[in-house]
Amino acid sequence: MSAQKTVIKNAFFLYGLTFSNYFIGLLMFPYLSRVLSVGTFGVIGYATSLCTVFQMVVEYGFQISTTATIALCKNNKDEVSRVVSTMTCSKLLLSVVSLATFLACCAVAPSLRDHLAVLLLFFTDSVVKALLPDSYFRGIERMGEITVRSVAVRSGILVATLLFVKGDETFLAYPFVMIICDAIALAWAFLLMRRDGVSVYRVSPGEIASALKEGFWFFVSRISASLNSSLGSLFLGARFAPDSFAMGIFSGATRLSTAAQQMTTPVGDALYPSMMNKKDYRLFFRTLLVVGGVWLVGCAGAAALATPLCEIILGTQYSDAGGALRILMVGVAFGLFSNLFGYPALSPLGKAKEANIGIMVSTVASLAMFVALWVTGNITLESVCVVVSTMNFISFVYRFVVFCKSWRKEAL
Repeated sequence: MSAQKTVIKNAFFLYGLTFSNYFIGLLMFPYLSRVLSVGTFGVIGYATSLCTVFQMVVEYGFQISTTATIALCKNNKDEVSRVVSTMTCSKLLLSVVSLATFLACCAVAPSLRDHLAVLLLFFTDSVVKALLPDSYFRGIERMGEITVRSVAVRSGILVATLLFVKGDETFLAYPFVMIICDAIALAWAFLLMRRDGVSVYRVSPGEIASALKEGFWFFVSRISASLNSSLGSLFLGARFAPDSFAMGIFSGATRLSTAAQQMTTPVGDALYPSMMNKKDYRLFFRTLLVVGGVWLVGCAGAAALATPLCEIILGTQYSDAGGALRILMVGVAFGLFSNLFGYPALSPLGKAKEANIGIMVSTVASLAMFVALWVTGNITLESVCVVVSTMNFISFVYRFVVFCKSWRKEAL
């Protein structure tokens, strides 16, 4: 199969995954936003944002570094088994570190301690998600298996949520259901790898240290990206409390903007293994032109219809989220271009580190802006949305400049 056909096939499966999750989200979160109070919906958004940071710590940079390693040695079962075993042991170690850090944070922060039971459930689920070995399936370019498994599990979460969550008094059933279904997904993934002949290897501390070192800059990028998506919720929740009306409105708007943002990742994920192997920049530019044009039109339409979209999807009590979503969509528009000019464009040029630095730069810049807003007493729903919306723009500009310089040198 040609590189182009492989990319198209993998992109098809990943977009199938994204659209399925998007469709499931369109059923689940509008249901939750209607049966739960705005404050309780805000707590879910706050817990998700906080625990996503810990999920990124456990995932480390393995989704990038291990995917690349497996893509290069996928025909050597022994080497693949060793890589997967090292990755899994490293994640288990990071899970212990994350748990200790999480409990320490809850002990010193009253806003976390007051919602400890909820946060602990979401934290448990985030660790289970992080242990998924999806980098193996990405590395061997079998995205279809990720899609089937994920859609089945997300559908299970949807059905169970509709059955058991009926109001604020039963909303804890939601994280419980996620833990159970994601644990099934984890077992499913490891059974598929065992069927492929991937074995369990004993790994040494040196191998774990080497894997952590190899994935460090990818980890920095991933944790920076996680902070980029979570800082708004953390600052807004600290200012108004996790169960405030402002936090609930922000959670509603970001649910929709995040769903749109997730539409950008399948293209980059499908291109990445092929670009590492073939370095086909004609395919890259063709993808950029076609997909980028469609993406900009879609983002403009979503921004224009932001208020009715929020009312239709989340409920009339979220009409105030329309203004927030309109601001966030500006950042979402740049998300695709930041993604494509990241690992797919820069890694084949030996500039993966610079792709990571682009995310770090945007994180530092946004953190500085949030601190300035906090010190001056200007943390509001609108100001937080403006800062969040600048993150993708900053990372895109940095990555694009690096790519232009590196591409010019490569051409010479």
